[in-house]
Amino acid sequence: MSCVDTDILIDFLNNKKEAVEKIDELRENNALSTTSINSFELLKGKAELSKNSKEDSIDILLNNLFIYGFDFEASKKAANMFKELKRNGNLIDFADMMIASICIANDETLLTRNIKHFERIPGLKIEKI
Repeated sequence: MSCVDTDILIDFLNNKKEAVEKIDELRENNALSTTSINSFELLKGKAELSKNSKEDSIDILLNNLFIYGFDFEASKKAANMFKELKRNGNLIDFADMMIASICIANDETLLTRNIKHFERIPGLKIEKI
């Protein structure tokens, strides 16, 4: 399964061809998920949707994804990740650490355009579109 990051979900909601094609491909294979952190980012209105997108499209999209939660295993991985990144002077946003830790804890590949931050995280499988 691929765990879809917020930037790709926003592109999908904004009907960007590359994101729509990738999500459709993953959906055909029942291989589509996201995290509770990504769903929060969308729901809080951080996503800038185009005028062609309807707000309820966020709910429809999220209701059709498997959503991984930030559980105890993910929190342990995030804590270790924080210590390692801080020690190396490579800290990233807490939300990104939480997303990465959820992916690692569930052996998922993160589908994102945000390579700059996520590539700092050892053990995280990343797919870029």
